[in-house]
Amino acid sequence: MAKVTVKVFGVYRVDSGVKEYIAEAAVVNDVFTSLNYLSKVPDSNIHFNNAAVFVNNKPCNKAKMRLKDGDEVWVMSPAGGG
Repeated sequence: MAKVTVKVFGVYRVDSGVKEYIAEAAVVNDVFTSLNYLSKVPDSNIHFNNAAVFVNNKPCNKAKMRLKDGDEVWVMSPAGGG
């Protein structure tokens, strides 16, 4: 397991009450388990498939992407408009 910094933005930050934390995660998808656990919303339902995810400032499109110590993962609510 790698120790990574997770930063949460947008609606997910507001809803979960989580701004930033250190997670132990082997792959990107592990970050969502810890984020949902830390969320102030009971039964929080934030998942890789309904989020914009960046690892070290680059878009991440694989939930199973391996993480290394010191990586930074950004989790953002998807943009909307209209």
